[in-house]
Amino acid sequence: MTYETINQANVTGSAGLFVYVADVVPIFTPMLLFSIFMVAMLGSYYSQKRLDGRGSFLTSLAVASYMTTIISYFMMLVPGLINVLTLSITTVVTFISTILLLFFRE
Repeated sequence: MTYETINQANVTGSAGLFVYVADVVPIFTPMLLFSIFMVAMLGSYYSQKRLDGRGSFLTSLAVASYMTTIISYFMMLVPGLINVLTLSITTVVTFISTILLLFFRE
């Protein structure tokens, strides 16, 4: 199986480039969202820890999951960039992190 090259693809702008990469490497979009999630979660946690002396993991988890879900909904506006399974997983993680934050807050 041969991959479609960038010259053969209809790439217009950065959205077309991301769609091309997502077509060639199907795990690109979930890994991009996961890396955004991890950077946001760890950044929020260590920022809280630096300012208050202690960090709240559940709060950082909820903030990062909301941010990742919003970004994934924006990515859904570009046809072919993200699939419904990835969008539903980010939404479920957001609901779970919200429930954990509400019931097990420190």
